[in-house]
Amino acid sequence: MRTTDISTDVLIIGSGVAGALCAYRLAQKGIKVTILEAGPRVKREEIVSGFRNSPYLDLSAGYPNTPWAPRPDWGTGKDQYIEQIGPEVSAMEYLRVVGGTTWHWSANSIRLLPSDFKMHTTHGVGVDWPIDYDELEKYYTEAEYEMGVAGDDTADTGSPRSKPYPNPPIPPSYSDHTLSKKLESLGISFIARPAARNSRAYDGRGQCQGFGTCSPICPTGAQYSAMVHIQKAEKLGVQLIENTRADRINTDSNGRIISVDYTHADGTRRSATGKIVVVAANGIETPRLLLMSASDGYPHGLANSSGEVGRNFMDHPGLSCRMLSPEPLYVDRGPESIITSFSHRTGVFQQKRAAWTMSLYNRNFFHKTTRNSLIEGVLPPDLDELIRYRSLHEVEFDVHLEQLPKHQNGITLDWSNRDSAGQPVMRFYYSLDNYEHAGLKFARDIFWKISNTLQCTETKISEAYSHHHLMGTARMGDKALTSVVDHECRTHDHKNMFLLGSAVFPTSGTANPTLTIAALSLRAADHIKHQLTVG
Repeated sequence: MRTTDISTDVLIIGSGVAGALCAYRLAQKGIKVTILEAGPRVKREEIVSGFRNSPYLDLSAGYPNTPWAPRPDWGTGKDQYIEQIGPEVSAMEYLRVVGGTTWHWSANSIRLLPSDFKMHTTHGVGVDWPIDYDELEKYYTEAEYEMGVAGDDTADTGSPRSKPYPNPPIPPSYSDHTLSKKLESLGISFIARPAARNSRAYDGRGQCQGFGTCSPICPTGAQYSAMVHIQKAEKLGVQLIENTRADRINTDSNGRIISVDYTHADGTRRSATGKIVVVAANGIETPRLLLMSASDGYPHGLANSSGEVGRNFMDHPGLSCRMLSPEPLYVDRGPESIITSFSHRTGVFQQKRAAWTMSLYNRNFFHKTTRNSLIEGVLPPDLDELIRYRSLHEVEFDVHLEQLPKHQNGITLDWSNRDSAGQPVMRFYYSLDNYEHAGLKFARDIFWKISNTLQCTETKISEAYSHHHLMGTARMGDKALTSVVDHECRTHDHKNMFLLGSAVFPTSGTANPTLTIAALSLRAADHIKHQLTVG
């Protein structure tokens, strides 16, 4: 039996934006909170240096990947951490460090639309959430002010607001101005992208300096990361223990969570107790922990009487299109993306094909140009001129699509194989349906229309790829037979366990998930406090 050395009111597993905001809100109310984080603490300057010195250009370049808290890593080719067994490959990336994946996110902070909460009612596809937009609007606003979201109060985003954004939008670049004007004839309109990136000094963080490396690392800290609220929570007395991997959640005979077994980086094993346990890992690690906690009483894992744990995985499948404009556009001045288009985000077409948002990237691709040119045998001085020309004329558009939940998409465990931490290997099944393929086809058609309008001399459309938005694997619902958590993010099967993060999303919408994660986490913190008060 493991020694119990942590006893707390609320035990949170995971220190990303969900765990950090929940811990901070509870600590403000005088509640004793402890956070377990599998990965290490990192310093911004070390990550900047690591990224500069890395030969790889994936999102996780420069970040640690420890043997006791491994993660997907596509920098060197095919990832070995998760076994992909489906017809599609989702090259997902996430971090296991203090502060979580918000270290390398793009800071896009978009609200879901009211209709996203009622997909089945509105469009006859997917499922409905057990809450509606109005119930979450207050928490969206609170999350925006906690994170310092910059946005345009005059823009019609389709999501009603009770308060203005805490910060004005980042000014658009030259290419933003030029291209958005040219594309009006196609019925494509752009607005300032709501982003948790300081357009002015805010909450002790400086103004964005426009380095353009927002993902994988903001070198100044002007872009929000969960470290903001980790540090605030620790000042209020929250205990965070890094390099501490949760291995198993234990219950009593009545289904109440009684302890969490964890392992330190040095292999030392201990146990922690909390009146309430919150699993705030991510859409992959959260269901994995629940499935690993199988027992005689719960042979299919915890919170899984519905059989939905690990199922219904959704991402935002994406396409990018790189174009070579005949006139110079001067990209790479400011953050990597400043404006976005919601022109194809919702409509009656959602009965048959996926909606999507479009981004105009404000970043330079000279590294890809250099690599490809060298492979083709182009050498200086021709290489210098080619890089200069393409840097001035090349631009990239990106779309990410909603995806409907499908039961077969998600993870199962292979107990016969173990990873570097000694945990069962995850087997991941992923596929796209006709709904998503129809959305991808329409996006490709739009890319060609954009290319023709701009009279581009070169147009290259990518294959579909992952946006690393891990949703749906422990979904929310009113019925225990078809969902994992209730409308308060409390598990149906275990009344003193809550799940936070995008795993609880019933549908994906087209909004990047982080702002909704933040809003749900603040809302859940209020319910946790109430439960502790009433007993």
